[in-house]
Amino acid sequence: MYADETALPAAAAILERLPAGMPVTAWFEVPHTDDRLVLPTPAAADITWIVREAGAGKERTGRVLEALRAAELPAAEAPYAWLAGEAGTVRAVRRHIVQERSIDRRAVRFTGYWRLGASEEELLAEAYAGQAASEDPTSAL
Repeated sequence: MYADETALPAAAAILERLPAGMPVTAWFEVPHTDDRLVLPTPAAADITWIVREAGAGKERTGRVLEALRAAELPAAEAPYAWLAGEAGTVRAVRRHIVQERSIDRRAVRFTGYWRLGASEEELLAEAYAGQAASEDPTSAL
């Protein structure tokens, strides 16, 4: 599971509803140390907080990928990944999960809540014009 601060409420809701003891590895990206939260869950959750403090753009995505690459994932018969946040980072995390961790792309659900450098008006204009990048989980990488 990966979420930045915009997707943290959804991630917290998912964690709350997971079965007791289910192994979960999660990375949550927040701007500041003080933004880290206690997230109640009955699952056996291993949560890593990625704190930006300063920096954005490629630094941001690189920092997230570094944390994911350093992690040892629990063995799973049918792994599943849920990813949400800034579109470019989510795309990079999905590539890592599918290509480097060999998790079936059909078992990865993802959404880009926003895009670095794009205003809401620009995103809406793209969506209405049909130019927004596909977030279809069945699309090829």
